Amino acid sequence: MLGYPSFSLPHMTKLFELRKLSQDFYHDYPANLFPEMEQKPSRPYVVLLVEINGLKFAIPLRTNIRHAYCYKFRKSDRETNSSTGIDYSKAVVIKKDSYLSEKTDINDKEYLELQQKAFFILKQFKKYIDDYIAFKKNGGNDYIVKRYAFSTLKYFDDLLLA
Repeated sequence: MLGYPSFSLPHMTKLFELRKLSQDFYHDYPANLFPEMEQKPSRPYVVLLVEINGLKFAIPLRTNIRHAYCYKFRKSDRETNSSTGIDYSKAVVIKKDSYLSEKTDINDKEYLELQQKAFFILKQFKKYIDDYIAFKKNGGNDYIVKRYAFSTLKYFDDLLLA
C-alpha cells in the first residue's frame, strides 16, 4: 500500500500515487521502437500510478489533450491554452520498479480535483482497459478501432491478453 489516498473497484488493488518515469524506462522503451509512447526524458511526465487486474499502470498527466480518451481537469489554474488531464491512451504498464523515479507533486487545484474524482477516473480507466482487451479478443467497429489507433496498450498485449 502506498502512502496516498486509495480507492477500490472490483478486481482492483488499492493504489494511487504520483511519480515520474525513470531513465531506465526510456532506455528500455526507445522512441524509435515505441513511437506512441510519450517520450520526454529531459522533462519526464508526471504519471498517475494505479494497479488494475494485477498490473501496475502509469497514466501520464498531459497538457494539450485533444481527444476524449482521458480525464480533463476542470479546475486547473495553470496558464495553458489547451486541456490538461490524465491521458488514458498513453498509459504504460510498469514491469519493473526501476521504471519509476521520484514521487512528485502537481498543481494544487489539479491534485484536489484528482483526489475528489479518483474513483471516477479509475473506473473510467478500467473500462478503457477492459474495452481494449475485448477489442483485441473480438474485434470492433470503426469507433473502437479509432479509439485505440494511437494507444500505447498495444505494446503490452502479452500482459493484457494473458
